[in-house]
Amino acid sequence: MKIYRARHGGFCFGVKRAIKLALEAADNSHGVCSLGPLIHNRLAVDDLMKSGIRSCDEIRGLKKNEIVIIRSHGVAPDVMQRLRSKNCQIIDATCPRVRRAQRYVEKLAGEGYHVVIVGEKDHPEVKGLLGYAGKRASIYNDNERPGKKKIGVVPQTTLNQERFNRAVTDLMPDTIEMKIYNTICQETAVRINEAVKIAKKADIMIVIGGKNSANTTRLYQICRKLRRSYHIESAGELKRSWFSAVKSVGITAGASTPKQQVDDVVRKIRRMFPRS
Repeated sequence: MKIYRARHGGFCFGVKRAIKLALEAADNSHGVCSLGPLIHNRLAVDDLMKSGIRSCDEIRGLKKNEIVIIRSHGVAPDVMQRLRSKNCQIIDATCPRVRRAQRYVEKLAGEGYHVVIVGEKDHPEVKGLLGYAGKRASIYNDNERPGKKKIGVVPQTTLNQERFNRAVTDLMPDTIEMKIYNTICQETAVRINEAVKIAKKADIMIVIGGKNSANTTRLYQICRKLRRSYHIESAGELKRSWFSAVKSVGITAGASTPKQQVDDVVRKIRRMFPRS
């Protein structure tokens, strides 16, 4: 059994930074709260709770003066204002790349553009980006057009470049003026390209990461177009039947997947097939 492991799988820069800030805050207090799960990985969130980092989905569930972590996805300006009104101690762990996208959205709206966000409507980063444009924004939809002749286009930072290109091409005929800021994180492109290369030479692909992780799900969707693929959260989900008549396996992971989870999967496969 040959194992091809992606060099760029696992935590991205933004997630590493958010976790570092959260752990430092927890070490210096009696516990902190992240507004929403700090990362989209159930097992990792459980581990963070043991370190004193809990998750709260609603601002009304926070106590006054509580230490609150803004996760790497960022939040809308009105959310920050509501936190300040509760006198919360805010630790802003917004990924610098997401922060850059927020500034571009705000700039475009200020210049009179209708801002089209290309991304997943329920993703926290997209919700935050919308907040920086006020009423001058909408989320790209394949079946609808914004109906504006002057539009600005900004992608979710973890978007697939191919999908962004299709959206821009689709929007072009209906507008007179278009201003584009390509804020897709380079780490995302590197991960996708590497996963594609591995999928082309491996017999099957294992994609590791939270089932609620958008970038992990996207990696899985891309891989399964090329090769039989499985999306798992932990080594415990591996099944020997998947490896029937298989001589090589490719392994990649989403940006919210700890290295330990990837290591566990590799170790289990090696135990299943000694001398791999």
